Amino acid sequence: MSGKLFDDELKDKGVFKDLGVLSPHYIPKDLPYRKQEIKQITRSLASIFLNVKPNNIFLYGKTGTGKTSVVKNITRELESTLADKSKNKNNARAAVAYMNCRLGYNSKYQVLLKIVEDDSLNREGLKDTPLEGVRGGKLSGRSPTELQQRMRATIESNAVHMIVVLDEVDMVKDVNELIYILTRMNDEIGEVEFDGKTCRGSISIIGISNKYSFKNDLDPRTKSTLCEEEIVFKPYNANQLKTILKHRVKMGFKKGSISESNIALIAAYAAQTNGDARYGLRLLQKAGEIAQNNKRKRVKKDDVKEAKARVEEDVINELITTLPEHQQIVLYSIADAIARGSQYKRLSDAPADVLFSGEVYENYERICKHLNRNPRTMRWFGEYLKELEMLGLVTLTLSGSGVRGTTTLIRLGGSPADIKKIVASSLGLH
Repeated sequence: MSGKLFDDELKDKGVFKDLGVLSPHYIPKDLPYRKQEIKQITRSLASIFLNVKPNNIFLYGKTGTGKTSVVKNITRELESTLADKSKNKNNARAAVAYMNCRLGYNSKYQVLLKIVEDDSLNREGLKDTPLEGVRGGKLSGRSPTELQQRMRATIESNAVHMIVVLDEVDMVKDVNELIYILTRMNDEIGEVEFDGKTCRGSISIIGISNKYSFKNDLDPRTKSTLCEEEIVFKPYNANQLKTILKHRVKMGFKKGSISESNIALIAAYAAQTNGDARYGLRLLQKAGEIAQNNKRKRVKKDDVKEAKARVEEDVINELITTLPEHQQIVLYSIADAIARGSQYKRLSDAPADVLFSGEVYENYERICKHLNRNPRTMRWFGEYLKELEMLGLVTLTLSGSGVRGTTTLIRLGGSPADIKKIVASSLGLH
């Protein structure tokens, strides 16, 4: 080759100055309109500097209301301040283990394993508390009891205040048991001598959920321990979103490449989607990409409108393809059953797009057989339906009069054809 393959792409012809600041993973130092929430969380975590266990905190709010950004910003500042000996006069120690429970950490075991393998508990300066000589290595395969022993021993011997951040905690299947284990472990952690002072480590939880109603599903014991402090993050309005987006535009776009009116339009779209700042940032980036791909140095209104259509398609695609396999199969079974509606015998005059849980389960079993998968029990099937409802992918209602007995009626939250296409591609269904 000539060596000039990428020359055209590397020419300065784009609208972006720094794409990184538009990423949902970018955590800005300043978080507008969240001063009160930051103050509440900071006040609780400040007890660490007195070597006192902070309260457990539960944060509620719709997607894109700043919950994760606020927590990551505060914990980053916490670790930085602890490293400053002039401010950390009691030589307090803390470790922060963050995990998104939707992305693999959705069981008690996976959470415990993540904590004991996390770099924050295996960093230099902490005393070694191995299990049979293992230090900082892979501990998968160990029993939950062994993982708990390892965690407790490390926290106790180093007087560490462990902050466990469970983002989307509602995705943890055995959350009641997990919370019970982590909170009760504080009773087992003993005191140690550090710098001539008697200290005791601790475990505190920061739970993050998109649904305020999630706590209603917790048993009373778990609710009383996890929800010591509760903070609700209200959705951003259009004016607040405009301010947030203008700040990112200033950092991420070249001057003059997007007008204030188009920023306001994006903010208005995001305000209509539960005040979701993350959605607004995706629109902003996608609109810029559309302009750049068309070799223009300025974003047009049509670019914003096209970005909206593309992002909405991307969001539903990402939501479905990141579901666990059996949830995808259940979702496909619903969409497929709607397409096969005329083949099912109806027990009432329900609309064609409303299905009975029994007929969907039969279709689920059939598709599992086609995929050479063992179908889960009806109980697990019911749990999958609840999780899909929580994500807005289905609507569930109990049957009323006109139906023999009581059953769950299921309605799909999107186009059956589109959902079938997405899941079929993800699972290799033909």
